Amino acid sequence: MNKAHKRMGMALILAIVALMMIPVFQPLPHAQTKDKPKTTQKRKQQKKTDDIFADPTDMRPMTGRYYLYPSETKRKYPDLRKYKNVWFKVPISKCRAYVMSGDKVIYVMYASAGKVTKGRSLTPLGTFHVQNESGEQFINANGVGARYFISFYQHGVYLFHSVPINNFASGEHVGSYYYGYKNGAHLTTLGKKPDSHGCVRLTVSDAKWIYTQRQNGGIKVGTKVVIAK
Repeated sequence: MNKAHKRMGMALILAIVALMMIPVFQPLPHAQTKDKPKTTQKRKQQKKTDDIFADPTDMRPMTGRYYLYPSETKRKYPDLRKYKNVWFKVPISKCRAYVMSGDKVIYVMYASAGKVTKGRSLTPLGTFHVQNESGEQFINANGVGARYFISFYQHGVYLFHSVPINNFASGEHVGSYYYGYKNGAHLTTLGKKPDSHGCVRLTVSDAKWIYTQRQNGGIKVGTKVVIAK
């Protein structure tokens, strides 16, 4: 073997050794990215109708002579002349009367509608409208009546009005009025159970407020009244 062949052999050996020293890098397999769980956006639950009719936190405790005073203790009576689409919703079983502006509750009142007998209330269900008849008080032939009334059905038959008054000195004596009858019955049931002969009873103060709003135009003839179960 001549020198030229030796040199070529040595070069070949060196080349092979060099190749063997070069690290072999295999491409890393693509990281198998686990599919991220699809972020299920929580569906915004539509507010149930009942949610907007929850009692506000400032509802007056139903103790003592609560039936004389505003049902809410902090929120002032709104001037209904400043609101659009005013109407009333009265769910008999909840014993509340809601003053509405569109789909918004603007005031909540304790209420007792017609007594329920055999699953049926003495207050008719349906959609009615405020009528012309209104007044500061009435007394029927039996000596029982109420203060601050406005009619919503059958022209003076079905009314919003205060808890009962009487002219035979029975019940709770406050100022110049006797409230309730039969030793004050039909007063502390207000806001707790349906208890009337068909009208919607309110506290004296609440009844005076909506009567005043009827007089000043905040509640107009034709204002919608919805009576529900």
